Amino acid sequence: MEKKVSADFQESDINEILDSVFKDTNIRYKIVGRQIALFSEKNELLAGQGQQQKSVTGKVTDSSGAPLPGVTVVVKGTANGIITDADGNYSLANVPADATLVFSFVGMKSQEIPVGGKISINVKMEEETVGIEEVVAIGYGTQKKVNLSGAVFAVKGDILENRPITNLGQGLQGVIPSLQITQGSYAPGQGAIFNIRGYTSLNGGSPLILVDGVVEDPNLLNPDDVESVSVLKDAASSAIYGARAAYGVMLITTKKGKKEQRPTLNVSSSYTATTATNIPEYANSMQYITYMNTASVNAGGSNYFDQRLIDNATKYYNDPTNNLPVYYDPAIDTDGKYKYCGNTNWTKELYKSGALKQINTNLSGGTEKTRYYISYGYMDQGGFLMSYDDQYQRHNINVFLDTDVLKWLSVSTRAKYTYSYEDHPSGGSNGKSGITEYSGELKDDLRPLMPVKHPDGNFAGQGSFTNPLAVGAQGGHDQRKVNDIWLTGNIDIHPIKDLNLKADFTFNPYSWNKERTSQLFYEYWAMPGKSNIYPHSNPNSVALENKNNYYRAINVYMDYSKSFGKNNFKLLVGYNQEEKNEKWYYAKRENLIDNDLPAINRAIGEDYVDGSITSWATEGIFTRFNYDYAGKYLLEVNGRYDGSSKFPKNDRYAFFPSLSGAWRISEESFWLSLKPIVADAKLRGSYGSLGNQNVSGNFPYISNYSINSSTGYMLGGILPVSVASGALVSPSFTWEKVNQWNFGADLSFLKNQLNTSIDVYSRNTIGMLTTGQPLPAVLGTNVPSENAANLKTYGWESVITWRDKIKDLSYNITFNISDAQSEITKFDNPTGDLSSYYVGKKIGEIWGYEAKGLFQTQEEIDNHASQTKLYAGTWNPGDVKYVDLNNDKEISWGKNTLTDHGDQRVIGNNTPRYQYGLQANALWKGFDINIFFQGTAKCDMWTGDKRFFGISKKYDVPMKATLDYWTEDNKGAYLPRPYINGGHGNWQVSTHYLQNGAYVRLKQITLGYTLPEMWSKKAAMSKARIYFTGQNLLTLTKLNELYDPENTNLMAYPVPKSYSFGINLTF
Repeated sequence: MEKKVSADFQESDINEILDSVFKDTNIRYKIVGRQIALFSEKNELLAGQGQQQKSVTGKVTDSSGAPLPGVTVVVKGTANGIITDADGNYSLANVPADATLVFSFVGMKSQEIPVGGKISINVKMEEETVGIEEVVAIGYGTQKKVNLSGAVFAVKGDILENRPITNLGQGLQGVIPSLQITQGSYAPGQGAIFNIRGYTSLNGGSPLILVDGVVEDPNLLNPDDVESVSVLKDAASSAIYGARAAYGVMLITTKKGKKEQRPTLNVSSSYTATTATNIPEYANSMQYITYMNTASVNAGGSNYFDQRLIDNATKYYNDPTNNLPVYYDPAIDTDGKYKYCGNTNWTKELYKSGALKQINTNLSGGTEKTRYYISYGYMDQGGFLMSYDDQYQRHNINVFLDTDVLKWLSVSTRAKYTYSYEDHPSGGSNGKSGITEYSGELKDDLRPLMPVKHPDGNFAGQGSFTNPLAVGAQGGHDQRKVNDIWLTGNIDIHPIKDLNLKADFTFNPYSWNKERTSQLFYEYWAMPGKSNIYPHSNPNSVALENKNNYYRAINVYMDYSKSFGKNNFKLLVGYNQEEKNEKWYYAKRENLIDNDLPAINRAIGEDYVDGSITSWATEGIFTRFNYDYAGKYLLEVNGRYDGSSKFPKNDRYAFFPSLSGAWRISEESFWLSLKPIVADAKLRGSYGSLGNQNVSGNFPYISNYSINSSTGYMLGGILPVSVASGALVSPSFTWEKVNQWNFGADLSFLKNQLNTSIDVYSRNTIGMLTTGQPLPAVLGTNVPSENAANLKTYGWESVITWRDKIKDLSYNITFNISDAQSEITKFDNPTGDLSSYYVGKKIGEIWGYEAKGLFQTQEEIDNHASQTKLYAGTWNPGDVKYVDLNNDKEISWGKNTLTDHGDQRVIGNNTPRYQYGLQANALWKGFDINIFFQGTAKCDMWTGDKRFFGISKKYDVPMKATLDYWTEDNKGAYLPRPYINGGHGNWQVSTHYLQNGAYVRLKQITLGYTLPEMWSKKAAMSKARIYFTGQNLLTLTKLNELYDPENTNLMAYPVPKSYSFGINLTF
């Protein structure tokens, strides 16, 4: 390096100069920034040796200096990685000196640190700024939550993990404010129903649900594949989706893997034991006999049961071991049938414990240019029915691949396949068996006197006695198979800086096949060799249904963003088109030749054939413009010009705009002194208009002919086919328009430990389709529907979250609550008929009578206002006493109008109010716990059917919960005196029997433990966790014990209570 070199250069490149100076020497150079490093060939060799791989050790801590176990440490771009131990220490071998280490941990900001030849690297990780920097999915893109000006709420998919849920709805219930999720039946395979922000339209309406940008059934989705869920609630957020988004949008994003991530295999498995949360019991035999005799005498008759039956039933009740539940005397019982005197607890006989088995596995990872995600999920859900192994099975396969073909071109593809199989009892011929399809609950005549089986081992059940166990075991099956395939291809082009061009195409072939059989079986008599075909199984039959749908969607859009100083702009413009074709076929034939071979070509009876072919399509042009100044003042403008095939050509297209803005007041200079307390504060507001295309049918503007293959008249020796003109339709009806405004605030306190948001909103649905002006009766047809009604929904919602860490304990608590009401603001009801809608009507109103207990004496009845307008018969002590509100000396409903409603008034409302959820999570030294409560603070219910009051006819059986009825010896009873022929006048809707449907339920509690890393590594795993979960374990409510607050239909499958054990493994 002591050699002198003379040189003369003009306008030469630095590399040319250095190459010339060091020509024919052993000196090499390297330009690093503004510095030039010189070294000899000998030192270069040594430096090369210095690039050999070494071990790097260190310790990872949090911001307070506490060690962080479980942090992933990976050499960037490789699969070489490790997880920190319980003390936060790590030791990673084979690390190149010029490598970069990536440190990542849930809830912490990831860090990338160059090794730079060091052998010891300690890292202090900082917590993520929860909520502020969070990126959420919005229409055709993503956005930081801090920059949102609309009403959007997002949750991550980890709330769905490690839970024994069968569909996405169960996992989201009570988690997102104003997202109401219900389930009409809890039979295996039944899905959830979604609603955003209350009542929608008289014609119904549900949110648009998109999975990775395309419309899918969320009930067929594997919850384990979900990365995040965003709910777009206001018009400004939803407007970009147009025709189908009038009542909100759910954006479900599935997992995709990460680039530069080593292959990671996750395997989870769980077993769940299930029972019903609430199954009401029937009266026992003695209670039943007493009740029926009392009800018969109250109705003016004699005892319902004769003394012979009472004596035999009493003997069996007192000594079932030495007596039979049947009796028969050929000399007396000339019909040859058994007489029943047993004491069967049908609730115990009907139901068993169910089981749910789930297995999920996924493989994900990526290189510098490619990422992938492959998953398989299996679920086997068994039901509660004792007589039939009802079940639901589902297989989910999901494959995603994304790669950067060129610096400016990326392509991706996703393929999903779902196969599901359901198997339920059919319920016999035409469902007349006393056990309904998918239910497991009885219609009426389940008498405790009937045993399950006769002494000879055959099923009991004769004539009017229905044995649901016999029907379930022998009556046939109802099986359904679904094949659902989704194929999506995406292309992303970014030709210049800040400009992205995107396009995707989706194709979805869907098939649904159903087979329902009704099989003959016998009822057996006491007379030897005597039997008869069970009446509700005759005729036997087989029915086949087939549905094939083909859905196609295309999206083409571009977004361009630019910044000038503190001014930030973003523009999105695109085109969307969707089309769906549906075919449905139905064929049924009765009288099977072979009862055990239910094939349609093996039946010789009457045929029933039906089918339909239909389609719909939409297309739209959409745009979104975003502007913000220094992240302080935010503006968003959305617009969509949409068309739907469901409307006439002249009224098919419409434009739907929206506008939203926000002010991050915490970024103002005057807020600096408040920053330590209120770290972030944002005020936002929005207004927009959307259209609702969810009208009746796909072509409601076309009058359809009806075809009848049998007219009843013979012409030329044949029965001709008849064609009749359809009903009138309005030629001008069009979209229901939905105008919405929303105001909200987002606040973060105490360095983002406490976060809260609140929104208030109003939604006006204008031009709802309903029956138009009355037409002359001589026209001979129904009045066509018109855009003639309006509805207003208004409400509020709030969520508050607290997060903290105390040494090794990390925890968070989240509470959300929402409320909404809906009111009719326009409806053509000139008479004010209370049985219809009217202006000012609150959706869910319950009209009824005020009642003050029960009459106790005849004198009290004689001195009270007449109640004969409600019931013309005789009123007796023990009947309901209604209040004469208008003081006209009689109880009546008047003309049942707004101006003359007699003694009726609004006594309640069945709309759920103040729905809430409370979730708490905690982590401590490998242990984790999650507790989740859900409830409704206010809801009135009128459940007054025969189950509530007892019986309505002589074949009914009372429940135990209805045995507190009025008698001379029980004058303080809750229920009125029973009558065998119905409710008398006691079943009027009244305050006395109005139910309080408010409740709080312990929806879930999970306790888990993650094994220490040293144990997992011995089994070649990076992580292993076991957990126990209980669902629906506790419910507090004042609702009548007959009902579950989430399912008041006693004919529906009961709500399950479950206990689960599961394991999660990561390799």
